[in-house]
This record gives sequence, structure tokens and C-alpha cells, in this order.
Amino acid sequence: MKFWNIFGSHASTDTGEVINKIDDSTFLRSDGTVYRQQGHLITGSDGSVMSVVDTGAGTGSILPGMAVTTFSGLSTDDDW
Repeated sequence: MKFWNIFGSHASTDTGEVINKIDDSTFLRSDGTVYRQQGHLITGSDGSVMSVVDTGAGTGSILPGMAVTTFSGLSTDDDW
């Protein structure tokens, strides 16, 4: 299972990749993939879908939020 830890200005993946947070609902990966968050759902321009299972980052908590992959999209690259 793949996951992100979501912090105030970025997210980090379970593989250590840092994904920049552009605004309150948009993330940008170094390969150009754009992720948009709507409530507890994050969808990627690559077709991936993640569920936010802990909203600690959005409530002013020092704990990060967490998103878990529910569909890995159309990409065949398993190391995102």
C-alpha cells in the first residue's frame, strides 16, 4: 500500500519522495503529475486516487495528515 504524509507545505511519500503543495488543494510531483484534493479524496492527473484517512494537517495539529492509495491509476511505474 502506498501512502503520503501530508504536511503544511509539502507531502512525502512512503519512498521518501517530496511532493510540493502549490495551494490548499493542489500538489505537484517532480515528474509533472498534478494532484487535486477535494475533501477526503485526492485525484492525480495520472488517474490515481487516494483517500485522506487522517486530517491532522488541516486542523492546525502538529501531526501530518495521511493519504492512502485506493487506485494507482493508469501509470505502470510502481515507484511514484
